[in-house]
Amino acid sequence: MNRNPYLALFRHFWYVVVIGALVGAVAGWGLSQLSTREYTSTTSMYFSLSAGVTGNDINQGSTYTQNQMLSFAQLATSSVVLQPVIDGLGLDTTAGALAKQISVTTPQNTVVLQLDVTDTSPTEAAAIANATAASLRTQVEDIAPKNAQGNPTVATRVIAPAVEPAGPSAPNERLNILIGLIVGILIAAGGLLLSETLSTRVDSEEKAIAVSGAPSLGTVRRRRGATPGLAMVGDTRSSSAEDFRQLRANLEFVAVDVPSPVFVVTSSILGEGKSTVAINLAIALSEGDKRILLIDADLRRPGVAGYTGLVPGTGLSTVLAGRVTLADAVQPWGDDGALSVMTAGRIPPNPSELLSSRAMTALIEEARGMFDVIVIDTPPLGAVADAATLVPEADGTVVIVDRTAVRRNQLLHAVEAVRRAGGSVAGIVFNKARAKRSGDAHYYYRLDDEQAPRPHGAERAPRLPAADRPASDRPTGPVRPVPAPPPAPAPQRAHGHADTRADADDADASDVDEANGPATPASGIARM
Repeated sequence: MNRNPYLALFRHFWYVVVIGALVGAVAGWGLSQLSTREYTSTTSMYFSLSAGVTGNDINQGSTYTQNQMLSFAQLATSSVVLQPVIDGLGLDTTAGALAKQISVTTPQNTVVLQLDVTDTSPTEAAAIANATAASLRTQVEDIAPKNAQGNPTVATRVIAPAVEPAGPSAPNERLNILIGLIVGILIAAGGLLLSETLSTRVDSEEKAIAVSGAPSLGTVRRRRGATPGLAMVGDTRSSSAEDFRQLRANLEFVAVDVPSPVFVVTSSILGEGKSTVAINLAIALSEGDKRILLIDADLRRPGVAGYTGLVPGTGLSTVLAGRVTLADAVQPWGDDGALSVMTAGRIPPNPSELLSSRAMTALIEEARGMFDVIVIDTPPLGAVADAATLVPEADGTVVIVDRTAVRRNQLLHAVEAVRRAGGSVAGIVFNKARAKRSGDAHYYYRLDDEQAPRPHGAERAPRLPAADRPASDRPTGPVRPVPAPPPAPAPQRAHGHADTRADADDADASDVDEANGPATPASGIARM
């Protein structure tokens, strides 16, 4: 996938941005309600020469008046003009404080002066504006040059007297709401980006690919309300089952030129669902015309026997100890004999020594001659070194990445451990991915079997029982009847590995925590 991780972040947490915008808008509105309301009243004055006979005199007088407009503007906020206003209106203020309430503007190349007075009272704002205009008129005519008759040469008129404003000029409620909206969006977006930057979770397939430096072999989606167990056994048309078939298709391209490829399935930490992924992958591979061997090499916390309902007594540990042969330890599973399983056997006191022994290497080579694909379930790489001893013998290592559990440093450590051991990472499998909401997928997966359309090529010829197939198409070892599996203990919730930020309903048919023990293999019995 080439999706922008930040775009995916905002797409998933869009509601955080919306909440931030709403909070910002409400904050802007609240600030407007708490702010003191101010009212602005405006008056305009016109200045001209009172004398002028010829056109030249009038033109020169107009130019003179324009040049004096800046002086008149400064005069309007001086104490000479404002003190009479204070005295006349009986204001409890000073000329300097009143000057801060007055704004004077003179449009360029005009002889018009505009006075804007702001006050908390609309009545006082209008009164101050009109009183200031009257005082300014008096002072201008008093200090202006006089003509021969002793009259002032500058005439002043009020062309737009101030009136009480209909509404407040401040605060600007709409502007404050808009600013609050924008600030809320920026804060929410910044918080998401900061959280994403500082987060150590590997909660997306893009992150898993970036951290591991390995390609993605597929994703396994969680299904809400699904019973934990083997997705390839229960609802074989479920989204999780199709995910494993897609994983099988992608994995077939990893070792194209290898006659009998060996794949190690492992994870970074305990509880990422590696065992159920390994079993479901083996079942998906067995749907073709190949002979598949699943080996439980987790000699510390074996789980394959519990999931499949097979006898756990004889298995890998007994073969490595030299007590039985590979053919004797392999147990067929399923009704067509395509999948064979070797359980872990008895838990030995020295798992690492057994898995790194020459006997293990010889066992893998012998298995290559008997089966078409070998899938090995190993302990997590971050817990013990058992898996690191097997990856050099494999043609590819599949690393399971649990969206709700693993951290960046843990995944990086696991991948580096594979490469340091001389193995190759075939790819990662992103487990517990969020299910896509698609009406077409829902229609496809939920129709009854007799109504659901089968994809092209889904039909395959029935396989003969293992005993009736040619010798070249079945394991060389004897096929022994499988006794009825004992009931597995009910899964218990383990503590210490739970992610507090994970969803409570993240249960998936393929993501059972190995630390919790295997689920009851009711579905597996039906296939035997």
